[in-house]
Amino acid sequence: MSLKGWDLDKPEEVIEDPAQHSRLHFFRIIIASALVLLLVRVYLLQQEEGQELVALGNDNQFAVLSIDPPRGVIFDRNGLPLAVNKPSFDVTITPAFLPDDEAERMRVFERLSAMTGVPVTNTLQQRALIEQADPELVETYTRLAELYGAVPEETLDEAGVIPLLPKSIMDIYQEYSFAQYLPAVITSGVPITLAYQITQESIFMPGVQVIPKPVRNYPTGEYTSHIVGFMGPIPNESWLEEGRGYDRDDRVGWSGLEVSMEDELRGEKGQRTIEVDWTGRELRSIGDTIEPLPGLNLHLSLDAELQQEVYEILEKVMEARRITPMTDFYTGRTTLPEIEQGVIVAIKVDTGEIVAMVNIPTFDNNRFSTEVPVDYYLGLARNDYEPLLNHAIAGQYPPGSIFKIITASGALADGVISPFRELNAPGTIRIPNRFAPNDPGRSQEFVCWVSKTLRGSHGMVNMFMGLAQSCDIYFYKIGGGFNQDGEIVNGLGIDGLHKYGVQFGVGIIQGIELPAEAPGNMPTAQWKALNYGEPWSTGDDYNAAIGQGYVLATPMQMAQMAAIIANGGYLYRPRIVHHMTDQDGNLVVENGDGRYLVVFREPDGSLRFEDRRGNPVDPAEVTVNVEFDANGQPVLQPDVLNVVDVSPQDLDVVAQGMRMVNQEGGTGTGYVSWFDDYGLTTAGKTGTAEFCDNIAIKRGFCRWEDIEARRILPTHSWYVGYAPYEDPEIAVVGFIYNGDEGSQFAAAAVRETMRAYFDVGYPVEWNLLERRWVEVIPPEVQQELLENLNEADAEEGADAGVEGLEEGVEEGEQTDSP
Repeated sequence: MSLKGWDLDKPEEVIEDPAQHSRLHFFRIIIASALVLLLVRVYLLQQEEGQELVALGNDNQFAVLSIDPPRGVIFDRNGLPLAVNKPSFDVTITPAFLPDDEAERMRVFERLSAMTGVPVTNTLQQRALIEQADPELVETYTRLAELYGAVPEETLDEAGVIPLLPKSIMDIYQEYSFAQYLPAVITSGVPITLAYQITQESIFMPGVQVIPKPVRNYPTGEYTSHIVGFMGPIPNESWLEEGRGYDRDDRVGWSGLEVSMEDELRGEKGQRTIEVDWTGRELRSIGDTIEPLPGLNLHLSLDAELQQEVYEILEKVMEARRITPMTDFYTGRTTLPEIEQGVIVAIKVDTGEIVAMVNIPTFDNNRFSTEVPVDYYLGLARNDYEPLLNHAIAGQYPPGSIFKIITASGALADGVISPFRELNAPGTIRIPNRFAPNDPGRSQEFVCWVSKTLRGSHGMVNMFMGLAQSCDIYFYKIGGGFNQDGEIVNGLGIDGLHKYGVQFGVGIIQGIELPAEAPGNMPTAQWKALNYGEPWSTGDDYNAAIGQGYVLATPMQMAQMAAIIANGGYLYRPRIVHHMTDQDGNLVVENGDGRYLVVFREPDGSLRFEDRRGNPVDPAEVTVNVEFDANGQPVLQPDVLNVVDVSPQDLDVVAQGMRMVNQEGGTGTGYVSWFDDYGLTTAGKTGTAEFCDNIAIKRGFCRWEDIEARRILPTHSWYVGYAPYEDPEIAVVGFIYNGDEGSQFAAAAVRETMRAYFDVGYPVEWNLLERRWVEVIPPEVQQELLENLNEADAEEGADAGVEGLEEGVEEGEQTDSP
């Protein structure tokens, strides 16, 4: 090949392309700009967003934990525990620390399910239940739920159509997915052995943690459940609002003192910061720890031993009524009554302290320690007799004849009647209709009942006999007025009855520290016009005067009524909390400005005050009165709600009438004996109150009879009394729902409660054949009494023999004398 024409040594001439040069320049500018932007971003990250990013990074390494304070303990007046904290453990998952891989996360859930028994998911089981249910019912209740904005699943469960299964691990995981670093409780109250096992395996189960979480234990259980109450999970989202200090997995009071004293019992949470590893396990604490402030301990006025004994007394009396056949006055049919509800309340008359408050039916609050058992709770909630309700303060019933104490006091105070003025009390009086006074057919008959089924005349009756024999016609006249046959009584009228009813505590909230206290009802003419659209009548006056008609009261209010007579006219605020202490046993009081102050007694007897965090408080800022007795125990400061407008002399007249109730001829002695032979005098009032509420209507207790066109109503059994008569200490009320005559059953309940409190006399048992309560004296005591009687007889015989011998000698001397 020829190389001719090729100049190999001559350099090749490079021709520059202007377009290519421009492109290279452009790329250089882009690279330089990117470097500038990166430098600016680095500057911004370090200088502007550095702190925020450090905090976000720390979130992956550090966690801020709340420290739960110990909940306050509840004691009775003698220091016996009624609510304590029992060690327990919660098994939790923290979503942020669970494996990201779904398959791995499911393996953790499956292992956790195998150890705790909580299912991974309920989907298949719930679907099977839905398929088994009646589709028409499902559709109906689902529509109703949607109509009223309720959750369909919960509605179907409450209606008993499709039971709602407990939450599964997946349910809980999804519910807490929005709060990645908040431990979600899978199960509570696991035993320590299982807690230890899970803790050991938690290194292979990232995100699973065992947290110590004490649970509430109630040593006295059903005896005090209405007072102490129980706890449950956070009821709704409002509890989680900022500033309230609650976490989603907290448990709070649901009833009783647990809810009404929640703020005092709960304490204040502490806080600490910890470093965690990739599984969420704690490595070390960071910074200072804010210690929690323990809840306050409650020391009640309640006597736990007396409470249990009174509970057993009420059970005994209700069972006696339950097994006693009742014969219908009109049909002659004999049946056994339904007796499912009763109350006894004992209160100190000079302070308002509740020493016993018993309700039947009751419930076991220990069933709610770790969870709310759905079936058990719904069974209680659907019971017509409402076992969850504290009927001593929330049950509102017609008081019947025990209300005559108020009518008597008001009539004496207003000068309607004098103690010794006698009114005629025939078996029947007839009151003309005020709108048609000349129409006998529209007049109304009022009768006096010697017993529940027997009308009768009490003759001429004064205030003492009116109370002792519970004469209805006497109280009709002084309560509503009377003007026939030359006998003129102006009567208190409803305005007077309302005035004194409220002063004695009926129709008002008295302010006990328990929740759901009901006011009762002390009606007025305006109240009837507003609620029934009818005018007030004389018949309404008559009914109200004997505690019937529209008058309603709680058992505690009736105990307070008797206490007012006993203490000379003072209505004290009822108290169940005697005092509070901190974790070291120091007295804690609430100051007038709302602060809780810790009280310290100095050696010289002076008092020093600190706030709950240990900061000293100037004595000049303390507005609450604090006293200690000789034994160093805090003295309860009674709170006077009202002083009745009745003179001590008039109150003494009522007290004398109540004393006669428990003496021979009084209504309180018909079926039971009292304690006069043992040196304890008592006073009281019986009550047999007609009623026709929802339960009575549902069960057919109320009915009309063609005979005399009379409405036949069942009756509650009431009795209220106090002792000792000369120097009163306690007042006691007994109430038996549908219990018939007050003198027959409620009186026995109060009698036995007084026996237990004063430790006097012997128990009584119901003699079904004699229809009477018989005192049961132990055999050894009977033997001792018999021996003492024989010794006394022997001594009397010996003395008689000596006297006879001396008389014989004297007669012989006289005969032999000249």
